[in-house]
Amino acid sequence: MSKRMLLQATILILFFIVPLLDIFRIDLVHLHFYVLTKSFSFNDGYILLLTVLVLVFTFVSISQWFGRQFCGWMCPHNTFSVYLTKITNSKTLRNNAGLRNAIDIGLSLIFAPLIGFSMIAYFYSPKDLFEEIITFDTGAWSFWAYILATVFFFVMINRLRHSFCRSACPYGMLQMILSDKNSRTGGIKNMFRGAGLVLTLLMTVMTSILLFSIFTNTGFAVSIGKNLQGVPAENRIIYTYNLQIENLKDKPATFTLTYQNVPESWDVILPSRVKAEPNSVASETLLFRIDQGSIGKNTTIMIIITNEEGKKIEREISIFPIKK
Repeated sequence: MSKRMLLQATILILFFIVPLLDIFRIDLVHLHFYVLTKSFSFNDGYILLLTVLVLVFTFVSISQWFGRQFCGWMCPHNTFSVYLTKITNSKTLRNNAGLRNAIDIGLSLIFAPLIGFSMIAYFYSPKDLFEEIITFDTGAWSFWAYILATVFFFVMINRLRHSFCRSACPYGMLQMILSDKNSRTGGIKNMFRGAGLVLTLLMTVMTSILLFSIFTNTGFAVSIGKNLQGVPAENRIIYTYNLQIENLKDKPATFTLTYQNVPESWDVILPSRVKAEPNSVASETLLFRIDQGSIGKNTTIMIIITNEEGKKIEREISIFPIKK
């Protein structure tokens, strides 16, 4: 197998397995995203932004380093188009139009659903999508998104093929804009000179920051919402908050909670430990019964949530009780 065929096969396999293995996937339903098999909440949007920037600059850099070689060496659509055309134009089928068309349509009908499934799986749980497809769940929007994607890719690989590459591919047009006299010849040396060197350094910095952010992430997310605010009861004023801890890992986790700056005169009910099931949210109520002497005084309470690995997230609550 030549280097070109090996790279084409590798990219094609990656296209299908990346969402299945959660190497990179955005779950728009549960508002999670996955990078290198780790789950993140949208609260960690900076990691998603870094990931998208790395992907965008990867494609920009490839154009600068290697010119338009992405199309012939890495593009999954081009790979499908080339090899399907080779099969249908083989000596056996060249003079048999009926059989050639039947095989062409048959192969397109096989691959279009697979490609459509992979595309939707980048934005939806692959497991849930598979169950909806095999049960023919027409009530799910994702089922119809899959059908539309399948039809679209059938047209792409059966009818358009290289016509799309020549006339409509936005990345192909971008490559022509970004390429220069050096990148048109292509080669590793372009990574270390001129604009290519700038992109190499930029990619190195962004990738390093991204990897550091991924592997130092806490693995959980915390949010605090207001419930009762300033409700009088038995010479005290009640404030309650809803604390939610989202466990982003695939195993149960126990979190330890500590509090700072809580006045001794307050009557409080605050959880010290919270257990969350895998990939789920645990909720607890924080209750503050504030004495009359604290009215008109602003108090900022620090809540420190620590997981079993010692990683921490800090949140603040500011309470300014007033007499109604």
